Amino acid sequence: MKGTRSAAPAAGRNAVGDETGSNAITSLAMAVLFLAAAAGTWWWFRGSLNYDFNSRDFNPLGLVPVALAAVGLWNLVPAIRGTLVARKFGGTSFAMDHGDEVAPGGTLAGRITTAADLAPTGEYAITLQCVEAITTFDTMKGENRTRDHLRWEATRKVDPATVRSSQGIPVEFRIPATALACGDARAQGDVRWVLMVKAPLPGTDFEAIFPVLVRPAKT
Repeated sequence: MKGTRSAAPAAGRNAVGDETGSNAITSLAMAVLFLAAAAGTWWWFRGSLNYDFNSRDFNPLGLVPVALAAVGLWNLVPAIRGTLVARKFGGTSFAMDHGDEVAPGGTLAGRITTAADLAPTGEYAITLQCVEAITTFDTMKGENRTRDHLRWEATRKVDPATVRSSQGIPVEFRIPATALACGDARAQGDVRWVLMVKAPLPGTDFEAIFPVLVRPAKT
């Protein structure tokens, strides 16, 4: 069901836009890179490709372009989906009620606003996450590897019958006082907070993601 345009209230200066589109561009760039690498390695090894594991001519290096192509396709799927979501729901933003950051122990409150009224077939699922990206050295491969570690998460549900998305979907989370903040000295890596919203719709489901700035309280 197509949403109807509505005169949404003007977003405040602290409003942040949905990052689904930019994430899709990143995934697309990675997909192109790996698929191009797969094509290049296939061309390089084309004379020695033999996928018969029982053959004396089998060359395990022939699996390299297959692995690269698999990674490329793995990135291509979210790139396509993210592009479709961004095109259909472009203009979604999140604005905090007070200021542009929140401290551990405080409450993140605000509204997610869409450019058009949505008519979900189920509840809005709003999730706040604290993620720590830790980089370690892989001695086997001789390179650094960065992995995301979920440090805290909470989800709230909102009945779509009680809100108009073009006027704002309410967001409210109490952040634990012990939670890691951005730039926290206790962290082993880079800490980031993300706010996500999803809702089922006919065709492409609605989803959006926003960065949230969580910093230690100013003294």
